[in-house]
Amino acid sequence: MKEDFRRALFYGVPCGALAVIIFRDSTLFLLHHVAKVMPLAAYIQAAGPHGLPWLAWFCLLGAAGGFIIALALRLLPTPDLITGAVMGLVAVYIVPQHLPRSTPPWVLPLIGSGWGWGTAFLLRPLALRGRS
Repeated sequence: MKEDFRRALFYGVPCGALAVIIFRDSTLFLLHHVAKVMPLAAYIQAAGPHGLPWLAWFCLLGAAGGFIIALALRLLPTPDLITGAVMGLVAVYIVPQHLPRSTPPWVLPLIGSGWGWGTAFLLRPLALRGRS
């Protein structure tokens, strides 16, 4: 069990933080440029909790969520990409997102599942499920 926590912490934290930048922010960027439903960088305009910029705050939360996703993938025999997307979908309703009020209701589940799917996708080549 100690090895499971170590591998989940070592691999899940950086993958969760990177998934915020690569997948969540890319989704918001495409929603701005392709679907025209969001202002550009809507969540970075003000400082977040403890004076951190919103991007840094979401990277910290993404790192914590990446650990949880990596631990779930390590311990449960479920499909990794589906598990990541479902856990991201749940996480997006737990963590306040601070999106503009005019944001359509389908955007929130899209960015959450995109982050969770991206975290599981980044964890794939790291052989998280192997017992070495």
